[in-house]
Amino acid sequence: MTGVGVDAVIPGAVVALLDAADADTLLRDAESLAEGLVDAGWTPEVESGRFSAGGWDVLSSAWAPAVSVFLDGDAREVRRAALSVAAALTADADGWRFETEGPDWSRWSVDDERWDADEIDWLQWRGRGVVVSLFTAPETPAGPGTLPAHLQLAIERADTPEEGFTPDEARDRRIVVDGSVVERWFLVGSPGLADELLTALENDPDPRVCAAADSERWMRERSPDEPSTSV
Repeated sequence: MTGVGVDAVIPGAVVALLDAADADTLLRDAESLAEGLVDAGWTPEVESGRFSAGGWDVLSSAWAPAVSVFLDGDAREVRRAALSVAAALTADADGWRFETEGPDWSRWSVDDERWDADEIDWLQWRGRGVVVSLFTAPETPAGPGTLPAHLQLAIERADTPEEGFTPDEARDRRIVVDGSVVERWFLVGSPGLADELLTALENDPDPRVCAAADSERWMRERSPDEPSTSV
């Protein structure tokens, strides 16, 4: 896929991530997910599950392994990037099966009038045991301000239930005690993580886990109704 000529519009890390998207490798488990993202050119941040590259951000989770890639900014540049992602996936015709319930905006130009007139829906590609979903939105009102134009590229296992998985406190406790550093780092941002387990992770022997837990605690204290970060 790296030869489709999109690298000038989207970072090589995005192209490499699409190349690596596979349920048996990238999305196999926590260790594979972290290693695959780093190998693709993404840099881990302090927050649990967060990576970055070239002005793009990744939020990821390990149970079940999943990745959401985000970009926001000028509407035309966001559209151009979304079209480049779609072109990269479409160019790999043998690897992906395309589907959408709405208009196929992957074939529009950046200045097509339908961006503003039509209701944009998710585009999806299936293959390699994963589902790749792509969405873009213009600047939208949000409370007293606005949300900038943005895109989201989600990569999930095809066998993940639509409603996701329920919290598993027994697993969480096992990981706090016996999990790897990578598993504990991902666990910090796991939805439904018990407060006492977050406290234990704040005192983890690895500084990366401690830093992620401190960040999660800071967010919990400012968002009491949303105690954890999820993809």
